[in-house]
Amino acid sequence: MPRTVLIGIATLVLAGAGLVIARLHADEPQQVAIVEETHAPARTPEPHLVVDVSGAVAHPGVYRLPGGSRVVDALLAAGGMTGEADLAALNKAAPIHDGQRIYVPRPGEMVPPGSATSEAQLKLDLNRATASELESLPGIGPATAARIVRSRNARPFAKVEELQTRGLVPARVFADIRDLITTG
Repeated sequence: MPRTVLIGIATLVLAGAGLVIARLHADEPQQVAIVEETHAPARTPEPHLVVDVSGAVAHPGVYRLPGGSRVVDALLAAGGMTGEADLAALNKAAPIHDGQRIYVPRPGEMVPPGSATSEAQLKLDLNRATASELESLPGIGPATAARIVRSRNARPFAKVEELQTRGLVPARVFADIRDLITTG
């Protein structure tokens, strides 16, 4: 919102990064209009994710979703689950990642390997997890998560035991997280 200030010689207008000074008559009180305009920093758009949604959904297929989407967003893109879907089989709030397969099973149906609800997909992938995802593991704080990310950036993990052989976590923590992690 512009503010006006009385001053004796010139009118100043500040707009964004520009400054304009205009000399007016010296015998009249002058007004200075200061316009403060703050531009919001440009947000880098999140990359799109491409996911394969199949099983008991209205329109199985491959869908492009905005970064940060959740399983529920993929299900909605596929027209929702059908009446024969096993509603308890999916964590609909789980974040999704690019290239993920989301399979909605019917009651008693076996989930194909590599799908979001398969046992391997329920584990956290050490080679793809963000630092904040790693921090969700028991005994892993910000410093340890950062060390894991640095270590895997230098050389991806071939097996989960490397968390110990590389000296990243103590035996007690490894015992707690062993069944929660995978290397892809």
